[in-house]
Order: sequence, then C-alpha cells, then structure tokens
Amino acid sequence: MEHILEVDNLNVYYKNKGRKDDALQHVLHDVSFCMNRGEVLGLVGESGCGKTTLAKAILGMQKRFDGSIRLDCANPQMVFQDPYGSLNPAKKIGWILEEPLRMTNFAMKKGEKKLSHEQRVSRVDEMLGKVGLDIKVKEHYPSELSGGQRQRIAIAAALLCDTTFLIADEPVSALDVTIQSQIIKLLLRLQREFGISILFISHDLRVVYQMCDRVMIMQKGVILEQGAVDAIYQNPKSDYTRLLLEAANISA
Repeated sequence: MEHILEVDNLNVYYKNKGRKDDALQHVLHDVSFCMNRGEVLGLVGESGCGKTTLAKAILGMQKRFDGSIRLDCANPQMVFQDPYGSLNPAKKIGWILEEPLRMTNFAMKKGEKKLSHEQRVSRVDEMLGKVGLDIKVKEHYPSELSGGQRQRIAIAAALLCDTTFLIADEPVSALDVTIQSQIIKLLLRLQREFGISILFISHDLRVVYQMCDRVMIMQKGVILEQGAVDAIYQNPKSDYTRLLLEAANISA
C-alpha cells in the first residue's frame, strides 16, 4: 500500500531547562514506522512517554531531531485534547470556521481563483452539517457550547483545510463516555468519507480498539511494538503492553 507517512530512526531532543549548559534531553529514541494512506493508526502510551512530541515532530513543530520524517501531505492538521483551548474565545464560531478558508485565499498565487464570501459561508455550512451541527451554531462563542460541540467544531476546522492527514491528540479523553462514542463514530465516518489518514493518540486502549486499524505501543520514547490491533491485543510481546491491557481490563 502507498505510504502517506514514513518515519525512520527519529530521535528528538529537548533543551533541559534545569541546566545552564547545552545538555539536551533525549526524548524519542530511534522511532521508525510507516503509515498507509487512508489508515487509522493508534499511538498508545502513558503521559510523558513522548506521544505529543512525536506529533509535533511530524508537524514540523520540533526542530531538534535527527533521522527522517517524510509526510506526503502539504497541509497536515491537528485536533487537540482540549477544543476550548484551541478555539479563539473572542470570536464566534462562524468567524473561526471561515478563517482557514480566508487563509487559503491569502496563500493563493496571483491569478488563482479565490473563494468569495458566499462560497466560504456555503462551505462552512456544509461542513457543519457533516459534523452534525446546526448552522445556527455560527452565532455562538466557544464558551457557549458543550465540550462535544466544541470538539466537532475543531474537527470541522481541520477538515475545511482539505487535508489528507490528521493527528488527533487525545481528542475524546476530556469528554464523558456517551460523547466519546459519538465523536469516535463521527471521526470514523469522516475518515471514510474524505479518505483521510489519522494518527490517533490516546492512553485508552478501549478507545483505540474501536478507532484504529493498527496500533503502536510507546514507553519512554521507544516504540515497543506495533501491528494490527487484534494481533497486539491478543498476543502482546512486551510486558508493558500486557500491563496496559490488564489495567484496561482487556484480556490478552
């Protein structure tokens, strides 16, 4: 299958804030994996193991690294754990959702046809329908919406950028169980409809089982094992994976 993402021998370093010298903290250690186009790949590990660091490196937000990252997508997007923190609290939802389209217009070269205001509004309204929200939500501020509604807005904003690659960083962990299920179903439906690839970061093995085709298990910046979800869950190779499964009350 065609790869949308290839990561080879990736090592990421942070500057150690507690020291005055130039010593660097080694955060990710020789991380290597490939991701197929149209795949949902899970990344599981405890807090602080390096999951978000890997996401930032893939998106070009982490500069201290060696190894290689090849991503076949010009405009990768990210959906964060806290949608309220990623949405401008001073702007109404309509403005927030139009902004990616305004930025697209701004980036266009001279002579390229830009979207009119009416076309931007039409695309926003269409996307709101796809994420299960009424267009009246455009008149509200983020603080006036529920957590589930805000996460739907964050997903809509990412997809309005016509991306083919999405990183979802703990996108349902701040939501209650019922809303989690709704957002998972929404992401899977949109993934199929748009044909996007999703790197799904989570510490919840049950959510990953529902969401992902394959899974990678990370501990202390190292990928311990990776493979099809059923294969990893039924026959884990590492003690750490077995402990995670036991903690989630999942029998190997």
